[in-house]
Amino acid sequence: MALRNVESRLERFFERGLSRPFKSALQPIEIGQRMIREMDLGRRVSNRGLLAPNHVKIWISEGDAERFEGFQRALVEELTETARQHALSESYNFVGPVEVELFVDDELSLGDLHAEVTFVGGQSEPRVIVSDGSTHPVGTTPVVVGRSGECDIVIPEPSVSRRHAEFWWTGEGIAVRDLQSTNGTIVNGHRITAVSLSPHDIVEIGSLTMRIELA
Repeated sequence: MALRNVESRLERFFERGLSRPFKSALQPIEIGQRMIREMDLGRRVSNRGLLAPNHVKIWISEGDAERFEGFQRALVEELTETARQHALSESYNFVGPVEVELFVDDELSLGDLHAEVTFVGGQSEPRVIVSDGSTHPVGTTPVVVGRSGECDIVIPEPSVSRRHAEFWWTGEGIAVRDLQSTNGTIVNGHRITAVSLSPHDIVEIGSLTMRIELA
């Protein structure tokens, strides 16, 4: 499942205009697969469950770097999100924010790559991830969801109340609270009043779904 997700995320680079490579050239999917393999090999068991490396360094050849010219920033963003998605699917935790760096090694041949993963501690960056592609950091001020244009996450649908629900940081994680909405806030198929969330929980409000990410 994880590798299929990598393919679906990274194959879009070909659709965006990156020419199909020669057989010897490196493909973005191969980078994602190597990254996931290194994360799996580097995981550790802790009192917080399984910890995965959160800092990824990848070296590619000069020829492949030229092919990715103009796409490198987008590629790094996709690889970073792929790492987060893989951690979610495998129930991995991180010790800090995920960071992927891409380097050029002129000693590597076309199609070759080298990857290293490490654990780098840092301040967590909890956020709400919405199915429309937007993300919203959760800090000291709650993230409000509703139909009103003054909300942080606006869902312009009649079934959504003007101020429908809010996400807030509890000091240990993120929780969601229904703001006495007309049609309720659904978490994992159940209507809730207020509940703490894990990254696997799915929050439904109107036509959108949301989940959280803690690091």
